Amino acid sequence: MDKRIKEIVERIVHIPHDFNHGDKSELALLEESGYFKIHQQITEEVIKEVLKKYPNVIVEWLQLSEDSRSSTRWCFWKNENGKYFVGHWPDSKDFEEVNTTDEFYACAVFIKRKAESIRILFKK
Repeated sequence: MDKRIKEIVERIVHIPHDFNHGDKSELALLEESGYFKIHQQITEEVIKEVLKKYPNVIVEWLQLSEDSRSSTRWCFWKNENGKYFVGHWPDSKDFEEVNTTDEFYACAVFIKRKAESIRILFKK
């Protein structure tokens, strides 16, 4: 993995911590990470590989999703059956839901989709 991409993704996976312990928005943190400049090179697989180095951040992403209260949003949670779910609220046929026991994959999907929704919304 390219060193620059790895550095950007490492910053991205720590956004929940930085958001909760600082005074910057998710948009500002994504922008500062460098994500918007090379978003097409940052895939779910790249994010998943970095997440494996920092498995504790998955809990922070689950909490960030739980705390989100916007009218349209990406959702990420762990079901009672142990599967992780990623979907969009409100439901839409435009978005594929993910149900998997692979917490790294589910979190990577959530991070990428959330980052892309922010990028598109703010035309970055």
